Amino acid sequence: MYRLFISILLSSSIYGQVFDPLTGEEIIFNKHNVSLGMFDDRTGLSLIGYTYNVKQSTMDEYFIGAGTMLLAFTGTIGWKHYYSKSNLSVSSVVCGQYVAHLGFTGFMPTMSTSLEYNLAKWAKVKLGGLGLIILADGDNDIGVFPFAGLNFTF
Repeated sequence: MYRLFISILLSSSIYGQVFDPLTGEEIIFNKHNVSLGMFDDRTGLSLIGYTYNVKQSTMDEYFIGAGTMLLAFTGTIGWKHYYSKSNLSVSSVVCGQYVAHLGFTGFMPTMSTSLEYNLAKWAKVKLGGLGLIILADGDNDIGVFPFAGLNFTF
């Protein structure tokens, strides 16, 4: 019996499986996120964005990614924290981004707060606000923008 317990424990830690301590069900983390919409909490000034969760827990996600908005491209690294997680979740994101555009290139730190509604296990609608500072080629700009979009996880 002891050997069976040790083999189950080792196989679950090797394969990265995490179990909910209350229900005993396996928690499956989705590592890939694709977002479509006007701006985004993870990729900033983007119409289409992709992020990959490097490290993830039930309430925190650390990610890297990229996004595009016609002639602007962003590379991002950041942290997302959920304050409440259910069908209607509240979260905030802090990230640093590099922006390349025809008119400028520069660093853009962002902070955002979002409200997410789960349509399915793999699809969400996100609404929120995005605050940013653009530090580019001597021109510094500060802005706050609303965002809305669809997020697909897999």
